[in-house]
Amino acid sequence: MACAKPPESKINMESIAPDVVVATLETTDPNAPSANDQPTSESEPLNPDADDEQTPTQTAEQASTPVSQQQTDTNAPDQEYDKKNDQGHDNSEVNEEQQNPENAEQQTKTTDAEQLKSNKTTDKPATDDSDQQEDEIKEEKEAKLESYKQFAAEQFSNQKVDYPEVRVKIEANALPSRMYFIMNILSAIIASYGLVTNSAAVVIGAMLVAMMLGPITGVALAIIDHRMPLLRKSLITVLLGITLVLVVGFIVGWLHKDQPLTAEILSRTQPTSMDLMIALAGGTAGAYAMVSPHLSVAVVGVAVATALVPPLAASGILFANGEMQLGFGALLLAVTNIIAIQFTNALVLWVLGFRRLVDDDYKSSNYLTFLQRNAVTLLLLGGLGTYLTINLQTNAKQQVFESSVKEAINHYFIDKGNVLTNTQFDSTEQNQVVRAVIRGETTPSAYDVQQIETRITQDMAKNFPYYLPIKLQLRYLPVQVIESNPLTQDKLDKTDAAILTN
Repeated sequence: MACAKPPESKINMESIAPDVVVATLETTDPNAPSANDQPTSESEPLNPDADDEQTPTQTAEQASTPVSQQQTDTNAPDQEYDKKNDQGHDNSEVNEEQQNPENAEQQTKTTDAEQLKSNKTTDKPATDDSDQQEDEIKEEKEAKLESYKQFAAEQFSNQKVDYPEVRVKIEANALPSRMYFIMNILSAIIASYGLVTNSAAVVIGAMLVAMMLGPITGVALAIIDHRMPLLRKSLITVLLGITLVLVVGFIVGWLHKDQPLTAEILSRTQPTSMDLMIALAGGTAGAYAMVSPHLSVAVVGVAVATALVPPLAASGILFANGEMQLGFGALLLAVTNIIAIQFTNALVLWVLGFRRLVDDDYKSSNYLTFLQRNAVTLLLLGGLGTYLTINLQTNAKQQVFESSVKEAINHYFIDKGNVLTNTQFDSTEQNQVVRAVIRGETTPSAYDVQQIETRITQDMAKNFPYYLPIKLQLRYLPVQVIESNPLTQDKLDKTDAAILTN
């Protein structure tokens, strides 16, 4: 017997309420009974031979059983729903979240944002207060630090002079030592070669190793303390230093006799009152630096040594070249600087309290005592100051005379295409010789020299009556204008004159 093939069936799910779902079984066999039909008799016989087969009725009954159970299960949430409605509206919100998960998530985000905003609003005053407290603490710390710095600066500025220590330093630097001689020898060598090569930078560099200020300050302290042993030692040290620099300058000048005298050497041969004022200012600065705890003596010592070592070295070089008058002029400048520096050192030390009085000193005032102890220095300064002032006036008058001579020569050749390029003034027993170098296109004649001398002599009679008669000597250098066209012949103009002058 062939096996009966069961008809194809399909379960249909239908929602009739929000919480109620109905399941029905549908078959493709039109003769199959409906799943809702109930059997008329419970004792209806079944086919015993078809254990593994199911009739459509049995299938419908088996399918209807879970449906009824599902209906029963769907009624259970209704009962719980009623109970939860009695307790409150929380379950309805849960059901709404289950039905509309997107709306629920959006509401959750909105609630979280509102809560975060409220938290920020609540925390903002606390944050501002903490920031304000931190700023106040920071400002308070900065104020304390600034106050401490001001206090430290005031304490440093109000440091008092250590009199015993300063005295020991001055006396130690006033003694002749190996370092004193070595450093001054090196300084003299550098300064001498700087003068010979006409290098101002080398001359200034030599001052970094000079040690001439120490013994001069020792002389000043010995005078105001009235201590003869210290005065003798300091004077010996100063004289040894001067001699040493002169000898080094003489040796360098003798080794380079063939070198012409440079402007750096000649500029130190005619001291004036201006050099005296420079020495006075430098000595005051050096003495104050020696006493003050805030200044370095080395820095001021350079300025002081500038007024000492170069003139001494220049004097030695001039003596080696046979220029005795110029050499004594440079030596006079060095001596003037030494005396001026010693006097200002003594004055500063006396004002700051470095003094040792004896019994006779209490009968007069302090300033009178100072003048009495520095009487010799004051007399020397007075005499040197008078001579240097006269020398300054003489130099100034000579410069005016030289300018007038140059102007007269230029004015005479202004229309002849010639230019004055250089002049040299020299004095003899009978005349003042003027050597002038002329460049141009017109050769000067003896008549031109005579006319220029006449003009200069007339001017000297009015402004320089005590000067010796002038004697002019012209050196002529011809200049020719050359262009690409040989037929073109141009003359010198103002531009050419400026070029030739330079």
